[in-house]
Order: sequence, then structure tokens, then C-alpha cells
Amino acid sequence: MKFPGSKLLQQWDLSTRPLSFEDLFRSCREIGLTGLAELRLRDTVGLIFYYLGGEVNALYREGAVAYNGQAALDRLRARALGRVGTVSVYELPLDMAHLLRGITARKKLPDSPQNAAELDDLLSRLERAEHTGTLEVQTGDGAGMLLMVRGRVSNVYWETVSGLVFEKGEARSKLNAALKREKASLHLADFSRETWKARTEVTSPSRHRLDRPGAGPLPHEAAALGAQVLGELLAQFPSLLHAILFELTTGAVLARVGPGAADPALESLTRRIPALTTFLYNQTGGPGGEDGLDYIELTMARFSVLVAMVPEALEAVAVVSDRTQPIPLAGAALRQAAIDYAGRLRALRQGAAD
Repeated sequence: MKFPGSKLLQQWDLSTRPLSFEDLFRSCREIGLTGLAELRLRDTVGLIFYYLGGEVNALYREGAVAYNGQAALDRLRARALGRVGTVSVYELPLDMAHLLRGITARKKLPDSPQNAAELDDLLSRLERAEHTGTLEVQTGDGAGMLLMVRGRVSNVYWETVSGLVFEKGEARSKLNAALKREKASLHLADFSRETWKARTEVTSPSRHRLDRPGAGPLPHEAAALGAQVLGELLAQFPSLLHAILFELTTGAVLARVGPGAADPALESLTRRIPALTTFLYNQTGGPGGEDGLDYIELTMARFSVLVAMVPEALEAVAVVSDRTQPIPLAGAALRQAAIDYAGRLRALRQGAAD
């Protein structure tokens, strides 16, 4: 299984460098690995996924039988690595690792698109199905992975056979070009919120609105509401440069508004806010707990970043302002906007259930 964008950190050839499972586990934990350990042994292949140094998922195959999750970890722990095979440790992009911790039901698609138009058609069907998960594309020129959240492509990674890695629009262009030259093999996997929560280190998180009876509002309606709330916040404080609404579970941006998106420094900073927030969210036990994260304020050379959590939706609202602007009033307004958004989202969900 190829994960585009992964970075090889360490590799053991077991014939020359013996290794125990406990040594492997300890090494991954000590470096706080967010990524995976790949085991290619004489008679089996295994993958152990890590998030912030903790095992969060595993895949393991014995002959024709495949195991995943805790069953796979138990099987791996019960056997010795032996002296034949290799063990490789890879670092993964944070958004990919966050999504992979909840991946289930990976399957090969029988019909593979042979050009960009056919891939667009497949993505349109997945959008109508509001699919959340991953779509892997493998060709002779390289491998790609599309991360999908409720039918929308949140990010794309493409890695060439020589190891060059591309992201977002450039990655999609490379993928489309490869489809013209090479026959593709596709695997689709689902994201399970129940699986994600079972594997997370967060204790007693609030349930996401899509996990509740009635399934809540349609994603497009919720996204429109988020964009409206962000627009109202920027109208109230014109000095704000950018505002985004994103998921705490995947880091996916649900809505974004702001006049300053053309500034490269601002754009770079804005793209990093979800990853930083989800990292702190996991480290502090999640919102709603005794020590749960509910507000972040960061000050940098040019910008100030304010983030308010929306615990009941497992989402967050963030704004970026110029460093020269006073932020106490903006911070209070942001917190109130998060509260108002939660209330309006609740009403929207109740309306959808009716």
C-alpha cells in the first residue's frame, strides 16, 4: 500500500539488523510518530498507524485472512519478527494521518477511470453519496491519494516513482496527466467516526452532529451557514483579514471568508491553523473535558490568530488579524460567534430531522 507524501524516516533489514516488536513500538512512541510502520516479512505484510506517538490502527494479513484494528495489533504482538524481511517507518502529512486513523472497509474498485473526465465522474458520484474517506490511485508513473470529507475533496497528494511529492492542485494535475498515459488501479476506503473515536486518545469527546439520530443538516446547508457566520464576523470587524471554519476531527476546512487570501504569508498561515488546532486539541483532551481546549490566541510578527471551539459540533472558528489591531474585542466577538453558530446549527439540525 503506497501513501503519497510519506517520508521514510528509518528502515531495518532484518537479516542484518535484528529488531523486536517492542523495540519498534518504543522507537515510534519516543519520536512521537505521526505516520506508519510497514512490515514486509517472509509470509505476511503488516501496517501499524501512529498518531502523535500512539498506535491508532493496524492492518495485518495471514494468508487469505486479513485483520485490522486491535485484532491486527494483537496478532502482530504475538509473533516474532524473525530474520527475513524489512521494517520501514514513514512520517505522513497530518491531515492524511488524521483521516487514516478512522479508515475502514478498504476495497479495490472494479472499474478504474482512464482519463480525467472519468475520474471527475467518479468524484461526482462520491460527492452525491457524501463519501468521507480516501481514494487511492496507483499508476506506473506514480501514486495519488485524495482525501474526501462528506463528498468534498479536502486535499490531494501525488508522488512520482522517483519520490517527488506534490500537493493540492498541482498534485491533481499530475494525477490527471498520469491517467492519460497509464492504466490506473483504484482503492476506496470509508471513514468511520465510531472507529476514529475508538482509536483516539481524546477522552469522552462530544459527539459530532452527524453521529446523532436524524443525521443533522445536509453538509451543503451547514457549510452555507458557516460561511454566513464568518461573513457576519468580518462585517463586524473589517480589520480581520481572514476567517475559517474547520472540523476538529479531520482538519478539513468547511468554509472560509476574507479579503486577504492573496497574501502568500497569510495564506500559508491560514492553511496551518487547522493542523495546529487539532494537534493541541488532541494534547489537551478535547473540548468539554475539565482541561479541554476552548480558545486559542497566538501572536506573531505580522499577524494574530484567534481560534474558538464549537464543542458540540467538533468544529472550530478561527480568524486572523493584523498584529497592529487590538484583539480583545475581536476575541470576545469570535467566542460569541462560535456560540451563535452552535445554536443556529442546532436549529438547522432539528429542522432537518423534522
